[in-house]
Amino acid sequence: MVESLLYPSLEEASDFINSALRVKNLVVCCGLFSVEYVGRSSSTLGSGERILIIKGDGSVLVHRSKGYEPVNWQPSGCIIRCRIEDGKMIVFSERRRPKEFLKAVFEKVYIVFSTGLVDDAKFLMGPSEETFYNVLFQHPEFIEKGLRLTSRQKPLSTGVVDFTGVDVNGNYVFVEVKRRTAGVDAVKQLDRYIKSQPTRFRGILCAPSITKPALSLLEKKGYSFRKLDLNKISKLLTIEPFEETLDKHF
Repeated sequence: MVESLLYPSLEEASDFINSALRVKNLVVCCGLFSVEYVGRSSSTLGSGERILIIKGDGSVLVHRSKGYEPVNWQPSGCIIRCRIEDGKMIVFSERRRPKEFLKAVFEKVYIVFSTGLVDDAKFLMGPSEETFYNVLFQHPEFIEKGLRLTSRQKPLSTGVVDFTGVDVNGNYVFVEVKRRTAGVDAVKQLDRYIKSQPTRFRGILCAPSITKPALSLLEKKGYSFRKLDLNKISKLLTIEPFEETLDKHF
């Protein structure tokens, strides 16, 4: 259930936040406030309109109107209190070890809401680019039957080609791989690599899918498209669940 107060008095907002803190609910408060921090260093953020987020695990984040990173934050496990002092609402966060204090001083509260979130899902980290290319290099049959890859990430005068190799008919091959839909730029990239070589190379563009304009240009250039089956490739990868917490993130 979501509970909220729109344009509450500071006293109403303080009571609301304290009630939410007692049951370890998520609290989001938007208003006009300043921030002071003392701990490993010290900082002061003057009064401005911004967002304070308090999570059920005791972590605190202060977000401004731009950017994705918090301007101030405290990790999980903090002790959080809210009170009225000298006509302002004070949200105080204390971290015991190491000693850190964060104080948000509200002059106005525009909206505050609280809810209990249930989220027990695992965060699964997909394969890195390095792992992905390793699988293809060891299993070139995912690209083309009979293909033998001889090098990867080979520097050229016009860039770095993903793979070089020899196909079943003995033709030298340049392979350019895209992990998402291949567009016209990918075809032009492959074309630059091949045109930079004095020896004739066959071109192969690999991707899960390709746009119609890209496929048309690829065929016009005389190159080949090979569809990558990401499901089959993923079966060769051992991906351990990665449980992301706020502490790890920072």
